[in-house]
Amino acid sequence: DLRVFRHRGFTACVLTISLAFAAFFGASVLTPLWLQNLMGYTATKAGVATAGTGLAAFFIAPLVAQLSTKVDARKLVFGGVIWLGIDTMWRTVANTDMTMWNVAMPLIFMGFGLPFFFIPTTGLALASVEEREMDSAAGLMNFLRTLSGAFATSVVTTSWGNQITRNHAELVGLADGDQSVKGMLEASGAPGDAVNQVIDYMITGQSVMLATNQLMLAIGVAFFIAASVIWLAPKPTRVVDPSAGGH
Repeated sequence: DLRVFRHRGFTACVLTISLAFAAFFGASVLTPLWLQNLMGYTATKAGVATAGTGLAAFFIAPLVAQLSTKVDARKLVFGGVIWLGIDTMWRTVANTDMTMWNVAMPLIFMGFGLPFFFIPTTGLALASVEEREMDSAAGLMNFLRTLSGAFATSVVTTSWGNQITRNHAELVGLADGDQSVKGMLEASGAPGDAVNQVIDYMITGQSVMLATNQLMLAIGVAFFIAASVIWLAPKPTRVVDPSAGGH
């Protein structure tokens, strides 16, 4: 029933959850791609490095569920999504020398913000519609959230590949201008073709790292926009159990 979108609170919540979930899903897709393609992680090691997000969210979720019945849900959502944005900005300074712990730390902190986003947003959205409309509202919200995640996956993977190509083209013109690296490699006895391959390998690695950081910056901005949208929702007049939303 598309008439549920006449409720400003529901529309604002759906827009917030779609934007923020797209940003979160984009970052979640990009992280293992970066770790496995550039940092040399196996699938298992990449999973261990990213597992802290889920663990942190698991432990903080009960506290958020209690707070959502006592505190204005808009404040919780705004704080949670801003936290996710700041955490993503932290990840824009990643480099190829990072240890596994350096990679895992921002992801652990991201987990602390996730429940503040998911739980109150769902409760606020369902509290914004009439009780007879809650089933339609929950279905539409979950559908649009899933759709935004799929859309984000396509955009992030395509943009990442394109940005790697652009960065590589720029770095080729800037790298080793004085031929010092080439001279050092040749002096070590490496043949000419191998020297060029090594330099290209180094440039490609930095192109991937730069592209990853640039996309994290865009994802961080998307979180900040999503956090602002929640204030379009009026203060709820009732409290709804967030579990009614299919979470």
